[in-house]
Amino acid sequence: MVVGPYQAVSIGGGQQADLYLLRYGADGGPLSPRTAQHLRESLEGTTDVFLFSHGWNNTFDGAAASYLAFIAGYVSQGAVRVGHRPVLVGVVWPSISFLMPWEDGPQIAGSARPDPARTEEMRAFVAESLDRDAEAQLSELVDGAGKLAQDQAQQAAEIVRAALAPGADPDDGSAAPSVGEILQAWALLDGGAAAKPSDPDEFGDPGTGAEPVAATVGGRAADPRLASGLGDLDPRNLLRMGTVWKMKDRAGRVGARGVAPLVRLVLDDTRARLHLIGHSFGARLVMSALAIAPPTRPARSMLLLQPAVNRWCFAPDVAGTGKAGGYRTVVGRVELPILATYSEHDFPLRQAFHLAVRGASLGEPNIAAIGDTYRFGALGGYGPGGLGAASARQPAVAAGGSYDLSGPARVIAVDGSGDIGGKPAIGGHSDISNPATWWALHCLTSAP
Repeated sequence: MVVGPYQAVSIGGGQQADLYLLRYGADGGPLSPRTAQHLRESLEGTTDVFLFSHGWNNTFDGAAASYLAFIAGYVSQGAVRVGHRPVLVGVVWPSISFLMPWEDGPQIAGSARPDPARTEEMRAFVAESLDRDAEAQLSELVDGAGKLAQDQAQQAAEIVRAALAPGADPDDGSAAPSVGEILQAWALLDGGAAAKPSDPDEFGDPGTGAEPVAATVGGRAADPRLASGLGDLDPRNLLRMGTVWKMKDRAGRVGARGVAPLVRLVLDDTRARLHLIGHSFGARLVMSALAIAPPTRPARSMLLLQPAVNRWCFAPDVAGTGKAGGYRTVVGRVELPILATYSEHDFPLRQAFHLAVRGASLGEPNIAAIGDTYRFGALGGYGPGGLGAASARQPAVAAGGSYDLSGPARVIAVDGSGDIGGKPAIGGHSDISNPATWWALHCLTSAP
């Protein structure tokens, strides 16, 4: 077991920086206490702390390799200034190799397993908080089943609903989705609302334009697939949704309980500039770490790569309800404008996220909506909502380009849909270690 730096990384000019990897448990508890202590003792004289969080990697080695690859790409662009003494920190939190329906985790997290193995892993993950009788009931319903009849689907949805964290979300105070919302979202996922691509990298036609659209019930026509009631439903989609909900909660918990003390240490007890970088639910983790308690000074920068959080998370008023987004406070706790990438090529966040976590599960008001990307779309799929002049949209730029970090925008939505060098700047949910994303971090860290 490595105690202290995981590896010394070349940062150019004959300089090196230590990379620390800190593991956290599902409850946010630290599992690398001696390494964390070594890190604390090394911060004296440090000029910059880079804190990375992955979205999902099922091994320590996979997370390490991902961080090293991103850092190497960033360094290759000549990003580190002479005289800077950075420290690199990678969070390793218990996640799994799939996140959204129909997309496996990055190859570095391990090769794709047969579908029955993924189904079994999802069943175990969703059921881990159930008592033995409830787990047995769920297992008898889903084991070996390709479809569940309406009465069975109702039972399964009730059990999965009970498996979610009780009470309000610790980060945004919202309630979990109701059984009815679960059944509606399940029907849409099962009925082809987001068509399965033939290949994980072929996400099909994402629709026209980058703006989200609303297709809700309550005063408007409901989705026709629900007009005649629920048909037989595939239990795997219910398990996928349960997995997404629980992983969302876990990312916030690890950030708020585990990583937040490190964030406060850097901001309250050192003079180092703090740069926060998170991918997918790792974006939720780093935002939770900064949101849980006000620091004495702001972080220097934040780069959110395909964030799997609601697009209204920064808004002062969520969809005209008078309720602030769950991460509204984060906007004022980062010195530079937040860069948040989004892409029409991100199939899970464009086509499935708003179904899998719809309802009241991400801090929005309790508004019934089906397929409503306007209210429930992902930040990494559609960009931010409700910020007005405090946000701006800009295409991803290649090395040598720039973002307007001196204007009024506090959140800059970086559109990775367009081509750079003959291919999309961000070609999929996990395509986040490439020259365009390295350069985005470069622009933040080199800003005057």
